[in-house]
Order: sequence, then structure tokens, then C-alpha cells
Amino acid sequence: MLRWSLLRILWACVSLLGVTFVTFLVLDLAPIDRAALEVAKRTEHVESSAGSDRDVALARLRIRYGLVDAVTLQPVPVIRRYGTWLSNAARFRFCGPGEDPVEWQARLLRAVPVSLLLGSLALVLALAIGIPLGAWLGMRTGSRADRMASGTMFVVAGLPDVLVATLLLLWFAGPVFDWFPASGLMSDGEASGWLAALLDRAHHLVLPVVVMAIGPILLIVRFLRESVARTSAMPFAQNLEAWGFEPAQRRRRVLRAALSPLATLTGSLLPMLVAGSIVVETVFSIEGVGRLAWAAVQSQDHAMVMAVTLGMSATTLAGFVLSDLLHRAVDPRVRLAA
Repeated sequence: MLRWSLLRILWACVSLLGVTFVTFLVLDLAPIDRAALEVAKRTEHVESSAGSDRDVALARLRIRYGLVDAVTLQPVPVIRRYGTWLSNAARFRFCGPGEDPVEWQARLLRAVPVSLLLGSLALVLALAIGIPLGAWLGMRTGSRADRMASGTMFVVAGLPDVLVATLLLLWFAGPVFDWFPASGLMSDGEASGWLAALLDRAHHLVLPVVVMAIGPILLIVRFLRESVARTSAMPFAQNLEAWGFEPAQRRRRVLRAALSPLATLTGSLLPMLVAGSIVVETVFSIEGVGRLAWAAVQSQDHAMVMAVTLGMSATTLAGFVLSDLLHRAVDPRVRLAA
């Protein structure tokens, strides 16, 4: 177990280095000059500016961004700039040059709890619906209910998240049924008491959580249905009746034996939910990590993009490790290979 843990940590560190370097390289190769954009913003409302002043401003910004060496005025190689970012990241210094670290961290810390809340609720909802439905369909493979459910899931799986979110908004937060709020996590104005604030927050969370949970529900139902159907056809499951087990006992044993793929799948779903959803957070105007990352890409905020990429990658790798541990907990026969 110790050897497995050490190898997994080493593998995670190498993977993080690879992901962050590729992201850094892609941002560097993008045909956009951050210094030129900054100068253009500053001179947007200025009628005219001398060419020499603009060149000086560009040079200063490129030096501040680390793109140009302050002494030689030559471009800094990308490897060297990545090394500088890596050194700062090891000391938890992620904000870009010239930015206020306190304000930068405050933006990130405001977004992370929101995405954690959305992801956690979506995961709980997906498990609460997906496990019973997948097990029920797995016990009735080939039945009319199974065929209808499979057809419905096939259609829903083909719908993009943005379309599902838009349809739910039109139906349940629009002119048809005005049951839920269309945006945000809280209503305008202060709620009278913590209970009223909690109910108001729950009211706002219904539609975003449902949209985020649809994809995981389909995956869980599909995997568990196949696993239950396959396990039910095994000789040990067919012999349970001959051994005198009651129907409820047979179902519990079959379901326990079929949970191994679900344990692996749950770990892989964790990063997708914790990282937030760009579509859901944008459509419902929720200030989470997904929307923050999208805004950072649009504004060429490389520091925020790299920080979010690092966090998402670390969460993904942690999800893979959790999948292995959950698989081992569900099925003690599984051995964690190094």
C-alpha cells in the first residue's frame, strides 16, 4: 500500500507538470499580444498618442509580464518563463505581475465554494437517482420499461447542456411555469432569518443542480444497469436461489457484486462536478470556477487560467486515486497494483 501510494504521488506530480506545461505553451503560442491588448485598452479613449510613447509602454509591459529580459531586452525563452511560473506556484503565488494578490485570491476563493456546492449537490442527486434506477433496470433487462428508459436516455444524452439549460429556463423560469429563479444564487435584498436565506438559496439551486446532474445520472444508470445485468447472469447469482436465499437477499448480493464499476465511475465523476460547469454557471449567471475560467480566457488572464488548470488537474488526479480506493473498498479481492 505504501509503495502504491508513493508511486501514485510521483505519477500525479509528473502528470501535473505535463498538463501545466502544455497549457502554458498553448497560451504562449496564442496569436494574441497581452501587452498590445493592455496598451489598446489604456489608449481606447485617447484621441491620439505618439508612436514612441506606445513603444515604450509596450516594452515596459512585456518586461513586467516576463516576456522580455529587462537587461538585454531580448525575448525570454518559454522554458525559462515556465520555470519562473513553476517556482511561484510551488510557493502558492499564482497572481500575475502588477495584480493585487489579496484581490486575486478573493476572486478565486469566492468561486471555489460555489462550484463545490453545485458539484456536491449534483453528485448526490446523481447517485440518489442513478443507483436505484440503474439497479432496477438491470434486474429487468429486455423488458418494456427497460426499452423505454434506454430510448429516453439515448435521446437525452444527445442534447447539449446549453440546450437543456435553456429549455429548463424557458419552461420553469420563464413564461410557461415561473416556478424558479432564472439566475444567481440569492434573491435581491436580505432574507429575514437564516431559514428564509437557506430556502431562498435552495430555490435558486434547483435548476442548475438538475442540469449538472443529468449527465452523471445517465452514466451511472448505464454502467450500473450493464453491471447488474451481467452479474445476475453469473452462476453464483443463479445458485443463490438453490441455496435458499430470499429474493431480497439475492438482490442485495447481486447489487453489491455489481457495484465495482460504479465505484470506479464515481471517482472519475468527481473532477467534472467539483470543477464546475462553464455552461451551467454562464447560463444561470453563477460566479463559480467554470465561469471564472471562461472569463479568464476571454480577458487573456494567463495567471487565472493556469491556476484553474492546476486545480482542475489536481482534482482529476485525486479522482483517479479515489476510484482505485473505492474499487478496493467495494471488492476486497482487488489488489492495488503499483
